[in-house]
Amino acid sequence: MTQGAEWKVIHMAHSEKNAREIISLLAREGFLARAKQVYKTVSSEENYYEIMVPGSEAVEAQQLLIENNLLM
Repeated sequence: MTQGAEWKVIHMAHSEKNAREIISLLAREGFLARAKQVYKTVSSEENYYEIMVPGSEAVEAQQLLIENNLLM
């Protein structure tokens, strides 16, 4: 992946646990993925997390989430 590649948000996960599960699924399927906490003053259980992948992988990553009933 080239330096400065664009990351795209493909999902908003509610809770750190949910975000970790999604990142783990994406990684098992070979996707480069990361999560970013949305709010700085909210607990990890109540927070939202942006699930991001490189822009070139966004469509395929979203399809994986759909197939696993994580994205409607």
